Amino acid sequence: MTAEIRTFADILDAVPRPPEDAAQGTRTKYATQFANKLAVLFANHLRDTFPGILPHADGTGQESRARTAKGFKKLDVNYSTPELGLGLGVSLKHIHHSRTKRYTKNYSRNDNELRSEAMDYHERQPYAVMIGVLFLPYDSADDCGDKNDPSSFGAAVRYFRNRAGRTHVSAPADLFEKFYIALYEHSGPDRGKVDFYDVDRPKPPFGRRPKPDEVATFEEFVDEVIKVYDARNDPPFEWSDA
Repeated sequence: MTAEIRTFADILDAVPRPPEDAAQGTRTKYATQFANKLAVLFANHLRDTFPGILPHADGTGQESRARTAKGFKKLDVNYSTPELGLGLGVSLKHIHHSRTKRYTKNYSRNDNELRSEAMDYHERQPYAVMIGVLFLPYDSADDCGDKNDPSSFGAAVRYFRNRAGRTHVSAPADLFEKFYIALYEHSGPDRGKVDFYDVDRPKPPFGRRPKPDEVATFEEFVDEVIKVYDARNDPPFEWSDA
C-alpha cells in the first residue's frame, strides 16, 4: 500500500535525493518520481475543496488528460467537471541540481513549456484557472554573484513574472492566473520546509532568502489558490452597508 503523502517531508522520505554526480538515468528517474509525488501532495491539499481532483491519493490518475485547443494534453494536477470542463490546473516544474552552482540554466526551457501549456488550455477553455509553480532548493537564494547578478531565486522571480498575471479571461492566453517560486530545504535541521513566493510580489530579494512575511506556507498557498478560483467562478458580492 502506498504511504499517504501529506507533507513535503513525506516526498523527501519516499524519493531519496541522488548525489549531484549521479548518472543521468538516475537523476531522470528521481525527477520523475519526485514530480509524481509532488502532484499527489498538491492534489491531497486541494481535495477537500475540489472533489475528484487528480491524481488520486494512491497515486493513480497521474498526468491526467484535459482538452486543449490542440487536442488532449497531460496536466500535473487536474480539476475538471462536466459543467466546467477544466476548472483548475496546476503545472509543476522543478530544478534539483546545479553542477554550475547556479540553477538558472533551464529557465528558458521551462518557460517555453509553461507558455505553450497555458496558451493551449486557455484558448480552448478561457475560464480555466491555471497555477504555475517552480520548485527550487532553498540554496538557490544563496548564490548571488555581484551587484548585477541576482541569486538564482531572484532571477527566477524576474524571469517568470512575465508568465503570471492573467486576472481576466480577456487577458493573454499564454499567462497563468498565478505563478509561484517554491523554495524547499532538502537537508539539514529544516529538511522538508517549503515556502511559496508569489512572483507578482513587488521588490523581491536580490541576494538573500525571503523573510517569513514575504512567503506563504503550504496552507496559505492553498488558500490563495482557492481565492483565485472563487474570484473567477463565484466572485463575492459586497454591499456598502453590509
